[in-house]
Parts: sequence; structure tokens; C-alpha cells
Amino acid sequence: GTATHDGPKLVFVDGSWYHRGDRNGRLEFEDGPRVAGARHIDMDDIAAHPDLFPDLNPKGLPQMLPPARLFAAFMDECGIANSDHVIIYGKDGCVFTPRIWFLFRSMGHDPSKIHLMQGPFEEWEAKGGSVESGRTMVPQAADLDLGREPSYRPADAKNVVGMEDILEVLDEGRSMAEGDTLILDPRGSTFSRGHMPGAIHIPYSSLVERDNALKFKPKEELLRIFQDAGVAANTDKRIICSCGSGVSACHLVAALEECGRDVWSDDRKTVIYDGSWAEFGFDPEVPDKYRVSSE
Repeated sequence: GTATHDGPKLVFVDGSWYHRGDRNGRLEFEDGPRVAGARHIDMDDIAAHPDLFPDLNPKGLPQMLPPARLFAAFMDECGIANSDHVIIYGKDGCVFTPRIWFLFRSMGHDPSKIHLMQGPFEEWEAKGGSVESGRTMVPQAADLDLGREPSYRPADAKNVVGMEDILEVLDEGRSMAEGDTLILDPRGSTFSRGHMPGAIHIPYSSLVERDNALKFKPKEELLRIFQDAGVAANTDKRIICSCGSGVSACHLVAALEECGRDVWSDDRKTVIYDGSWAEFGFDPEVPDKYRVSSE
């Protein structure tokens, strides 16, 4: 039921998205199979896309967090209420479901009611989880009525910063050890081609199981990975997570929370830089000295 009168329900949301290759998470979801009753969010579409929101995204950056009114309209279209428990999942071969988890959290969904399935859809199916097949259609941003008063009550994106925040930190000229902010970068091989001075490299692939990219390593291992990189998960310093386009940065936020960091009570303390290197690496306002290559 979509109404709020029949109390909170459990909703599965497929967040499958592929950063390379020709797989299309939305089309695969529409073709099925999928978790019974599931919805799908396409992070390229439920976003501040420059075609729909030129004022919000004048630089045409990829996968920018959506305005609250778009997220709310999409939730209504999917029949998801603020009180619902939402479980994010993905198919084998996709990696970035934490971005969809972060999207819900950032837009103000109750943190105790948003969860990330550990392991892919195929494992769910193999273990006898309920599955449906047959075609379905995923609503798209361009077709939603953003002028209507939504039932879903969103927040404006929280735990997110812009380029000016990064420049402010770097302009202070203090090392990460001396300053009150740490910049963490989880990219893979592209990190060495260009990153911010002092950024601490913790590849997202190191946080998940080698043979199961949708499953985070146990807490003890995650704590050790942060420790080895010189980061205390519970540090009082602000942590800014920056990657290629704000997607893999969400792995760091999820891993930090798993390690016991209180991510959500202060929305300035643990943040992602949504523009990430797609913006910082190419924006003419960024001084060249703030782009370091280690190749």
C-alpha cells in the first residue's frame, strides 16, 4: 500500500548502476527478475541533471544529489513513505549501492530505517528470497510533477559540501595532521593521476570483500584499514570524502559509520564533496597547486 494509514512497510530498492561497460541497471530492473515489489533508483536520473536543473548544476557535473522536491516526488511515485523501512540492494557486478543508501540518508530518511543489503540480488534469489519477473516501468525524473505538494517529507541534502569548502581547507595551508579536517579519497588507479594535496588514499575496493563487492568487510578489518591510513574513525576532526564524482565517496561514509562514527547527528562533521574530482580537477577557479599527481 502506498498510503501512510496502513503503517510502515518494508520496501526493497534496487540501486544497480555501472560506471563502466554497457550494462544498464534501470533496463535490467525493468526486464526482471527483481526482489518482489522492489523499486529502482537510477542515480543518473534522480539527480540534479543539468537538462532539468540548469540553475542547480550550471557546470553539468555527473550524479549530483537531487533537489529535495525531485526526491520527494520520486518517493511518492514509488509509494515510499518517510516511515517505511528501505533496503537498498544491487545485482552482481554492480558496486556502488552505498551511493543510494547515502542519498536516502542525506535526504533525511530516518537513519534507523535505511539499510544496505550485504551481498547481491543473486545471493538473495539463491537463498530463496521472494523474486518477481515480468516487465515493469521505472518512473523517470522528466515525467514527475514537481509542482505538486508531496506526501514524502524530504530534507535538503545533508552531509554534503561544495568546492568552496575544499578551497577553504586547502587555503589554510595546514597539513592534515595539523588541521581540523581530513580529506579521504577512495578512488582506484585514478587517484595517482590527480588528487588534493594531503588527501588520504583509502581505495573503496579495500573496504569490501574481494569476491563480493556488495559486502563490506567486518568492522575489525575496517577499523584496521582506517588505522593503517592514519585515520581514527571516531576522530573529532571533520572528515570530507571526495572521489571522482561523489559516488565511491559514499563507501567511506558507510564504512566510517560501521566503525562506530556518529555520522548523522552533526551534518558538517562527516561529509561528501559531491562535485569531487569531476569538478575540482577541471574548474578554472582551482589553483594548479591544489592538483597533485603522484604518477
